[in-house]
Amino acid sequence: METTTNPTTEATTPKQSTYVSIDQWIGKMTLTFDNALLPEIFGAMEAVGYTTEKITGMKEQLTNLVSLQQTQTKEYAEQFAETEKFNLKRADIDALFTKDRGLAKILFKGNVHAQTILKLTDASPKEYTAWAQVINNFYTQISATDLLVKATAIGINASKVDTQKLALVDLQAIKDSQRKETAEAQTATDTRDRAFDVLYPLYAEYIKYARILLADNQMLEAIGVKVKQK
Repeated sequence: METTTNPTTEATTPKQSTYVSIDQWIGKMTLTFDNALLPEIFGAMEAVGYTTEKITGMKEQLTNLVSLQQTQTKEYAEQFAETEKFNLKRADIDALFTKDRGLAKILFKGNVHAQTILKLTDASPKEYTAWAQVINNFYTQISATDLLVKATAIGINASKVDTQKLALVDLQAIKDSQRKETAEAQTATDTRDRAFDVLYPLYAEYIKYARILLADNQMLEAIGVKVKQK
């Protein structure tokens, strides 16, 4: 089965031992920057260079990050959908092939020629390309030889052969689409991560200054910093 993962929907700073999702970081940054202009907070932070313009600039970067996160989520969902479609189609083809192959092993028992060209004694591969080649060979060889006449006794006729071969063509088209969606999802992830890597240090530095300048001030909670209870 093809699988799909979203390995970079989480981010961590070097000193962290646990991961925090991008969405969680965006939530933290949104709270911080939305309240950064509150008089009690802004007055203290302006002393170390956090002007209205600087805060506005960080908020604009955050808006861009949110947009990139939404794009990444959409691209990943499309990749997942194509992967699911591929897995279902492949499972259907494989189920019918496994049945036909099993019946052919019985029908052509002792027929070395048939067993060889149909690869009935070979192990069925898991890797997609090799798997598809084995199935294509099975149906192509049956239809191209006098084996098809004998195979009708087990329900393998020209119509079934054509159906399976067309299904393989359709599956390859889905595979190509899946690869395209995977590439687009990775590009969207990389773009989002670069934007996060630029903004996060600015946010982290702001919080460090705030912890000092607003020490023991309850307003720290307005920017997402817990105030230690005495």
